[in-house]
Amino acid sequence: MRTVVPNWCSRIMFATLLLALSVSFLAQMSVAQDSNAASPMAKSPQAQEITQNVKDVYFPFDIYSRVVDPNDLQADADWLKQHPHGRLWIQGYADIRGDIFYNLVLSYRRAQFVKSKLVSNGVDESRIQFATGWGKLYPVCQATDEECYQKQRRVDIVPPDMM
Repeated sequence: MRTVVPNWCSRIMFATLLLALSVSFLAQMSVAQDSNAASPMAKSPQAQEITQNVKDVYFPFDIYSRVVDPNDLQADADWLKQHPHGRLWIQGYADIRGDIFYNLVLSYRRAQFVKSKLVSNGVDESRIQFATGWGKLYPVCQATDEECYQKQRRVDIVPPDMM
């Protein structure tokens, strides 16, 4: 009896098929998650309350230690102190300009800055599960103008079930 050994061409075809199937599966999962996240029923009442009352904090270009509107950060701290329930995630972002690594560090520092300001203004540090930066990942707009860049230079405060 003769053994059949697949040649390199059939191996490449098989690997391509597996890759296509996994990409298709991941895309379907992503669409399902996006539709669940867009549904108001998918959010807990606490998550809805936080997203309605806690604002994003915006930063000037290339700066992590100063916000555009300090009143927004203070209002967030005040609201979070008055509503001490639930965990929080703090996520920093940067605009698309600049090196990937630089933007990751910048956005991380922005998240840490917001965390320190919230804690110094009386928000319980144990509520903040993590504060991290995503750099220029997850943009909220695609334009290449200053208005879009400003929307990207932000930190958002979200409950974990929003992710």
